[in-house]
Amino acid sequence: MQAFETERLIMRPLSSNDEDFYIYQYTDEQMMSLVGAPLTYEQARAAFLRALKANNSHKMTVLTWSIFDRFTTEIIGTQALSWLKTKLAVKATDKPINQAEIGMMLATHIQGKGYGKEALSALMEYGFKYLSIDRINTFHANNHSGSDGLVKSIGFTFDEECQTANSGSRYLYFDNNKWDKKYLVKVEQITEPQLSCT
Repeated sequence: MQAFETERLIMRPLSSNDEDFYIYQYTDEQMMSLVGAPLTYEQARAAFLRALKANNSHKMTVLTWSIFDRFTTEIIGTQALSWLKTKLAVKATDKPINQAEIGMMLATHIQGKGYGKEALSALMEYGFKYLSIDRINTFHANNHSGSDGLVKSIGFTFDEECQTANSGSRYLYFDNNKWDKKYLVKVEQITEPQLSCT
C-alpha cells in the first residue's frame, strides 16, 4: 500500500495516529447526516481497528487512506476502496473484472473547496494505474446532491437500468479505459508499520 500526493493533498494509509479523527467523523452527527446514524464511540473505534487490520492484510478487501492538507498538514478526511461484495446492483460485464467500490468522507469545514474532487480523482487514478482496477463503482444516498454532483463532474456514468428500486442509493461507475486525467504528482511506498491495537 502506498501514499500519494496531488498539488494540495497528501493521501497516506490510515495509521494509528489517525484514530481520533476517524472516530470523530463516524460519531459526528453532521458528518454522518447523509451516511446513516452516527456510531457510538465503541462502534467507531472497532471500525477503526478493522480498517487498520485490513490495510495490513495480504487480502485486498478494503484499503483506507487518510487525507491531509499538504500545506497545513491537517487531516481533513478519509477515503477507501472496497472489494467486498455488495447487494446493490452493478453494471454487468461480459467477463470477470477487477472492480472496487470507492468512498470518501471529508470534514464539514473543508467541503465546497474542491478538495473532494481532487482526493477522489487521485484515488481513482491510483486504483487504475497502481492496483490495476478495471472499474470503480460508487453508491450514495439519493438525496445527497453534493456527492451526485461530485461524481458526475469526474465523469462517472449513471445507468438507469442499474438502479435498485427502493434501495435509497444511486449507483454510478467509471471504467479504467475512460480515464485520461492526471492528478498524482508523487507516489511512494510506505514502509513503517501501520497497525497498532494498543
